Amino acid sequence: MTLPAQLQLAYYITIALTGLIGNTTTIFVFSQRRLRSLRSSFFLTCLAITDLIFILILVLALLDELQIPIMTAPVCVLTIYFSHIASFLSSNFTLAYTTHRLIAVFFPMKSTTFLKQRTNRFLALTLLTFASIFYSLSFPVTTTTLRSNTTNVVHCEEDRHNKILFPFLFFDTLFTFIIPFTMITCMNLAIVYKLQGKFAYVRKTPTMPQSTNSSGQSASDSVQSSQMNSTNNNSETHCLVHQHNRSLLAVRPTDQYKSGSNRFAPSIVPPLQRRTSMYYTNASFRIRSTQCRATASAKTTKMLLAASTVFLVFNLPYHLLLFCFLLNQHQPPWMLNAVNIARLWFFASFCVNFFVYAICGQRFRNEVVRLFSCSVICRYFNIRYQSKSQDRQDSIYLSHRLKPSSLTRLSQSN
Repeated sequence: MTLPAQLQLAYYITIALTGLIGNTTTIFVFSQRRLRSLRSSFFLTCLAITDLIFILILVLALLDELQIPIMTAPVCVLTIYFSHIASFLSSNFTLAYTTHRLIAVFFPMKSTTFLKQRTNRFLALTLLTFASIFYSLSFPVTTTTLRSNTTNVVHCEEDRHNKILFPFLFFDTLFTFIIPFTMITCMNLAIVYKLQGKFAYVRKTPTMPQSTNSSGQSASDSVQSSQMNSTNNNSETHCLVHQHNRSLLAVRPTDQYKSGSNRFAPSIVPPLQRRTSMYYTNASFRIRSTQCRATASAKTTKMLLAASTVFLVFNLPYHLLLFCFLLNQHQPPWMLNAVNIARLWFFASFCVNFFVYAICGQRFRNEVVRLFSCSVICRYFNIRYQSKSQDRQDSIYLSHRLKPSSLTRLSQSN
């Protein structure tokens, strides 16, 4: 085996191991309850499943490179069929969660109306059905040739003499490359432009903007008036306490002693001051919750924007060179080598999403750490042990309750 072949084999092994571990972990993490609330978690999970399927196909190709006789005619044809489906779904699932993020950024108030789990499932099922039907055309345009007469191992390639090969490859490039890549690029630019406009507005207005309440009064005015009311309430309370202390001088010593015994009793807060403090507490809680939601949404937008951009970087060279390779009838000798090198770069896109989520997504990173921490494993076994002990106690209790009454009476008489 030559040195380039050895390097290519090592590269395949690295991609296969990284993709298997990373995509499996991504599926488990996005299936957790803490990240299931994200609107894009469904399509991110579907994307991880699609990438895992493509990595499994790559593992079969790796085993074939290691001279393991598994590439029979049915296996070879099915790997080409499922690789086309995985590539199509990977592009369109990326387009789907980018569309989700575009709607969440431009129409935040209507995002809950548009982005429902039922709509996501219907869209994913529609894409899967279309891909399964359309890419069934790969069966007639694929030919198999035996590698040797002693084994049934075959070699798959496109039938260049088939008339539907070029239309099939053209529409495959259209659905997998041209439409998704163009829309993802435009959406990413629109999201970046919108976020830059928001950040510029925040920098221009560092103070809290005045918002009117239901009575038409601005927030700053209401805060000032409430502060004046609280000041007046404090002054009135101080006057009442001062008058009460002056009245204590006119009572009898016993009454003064009795009233002095209640010195450490809780003071009575006026209703207006209590309502004002509750208003401040609720308003500050609403402001903090709104800021937390805005921060979480911005972090999710950053993670998804980075994921879609990385997808473009890893997929664009291969699809662009392949499209030029199909259009040119007289291909230069360097183009085939360029396509093979870009294909190796393209394979890395199916295992790199885990690292993008871990670097750019804080919630994803925390969930991965929690998933692999020993405390979670210990907690799992502790809960399991407690459930077993509880079931044992319940069974003992039920067996005692279900004893015949005669036996219970006999044991009491003894």
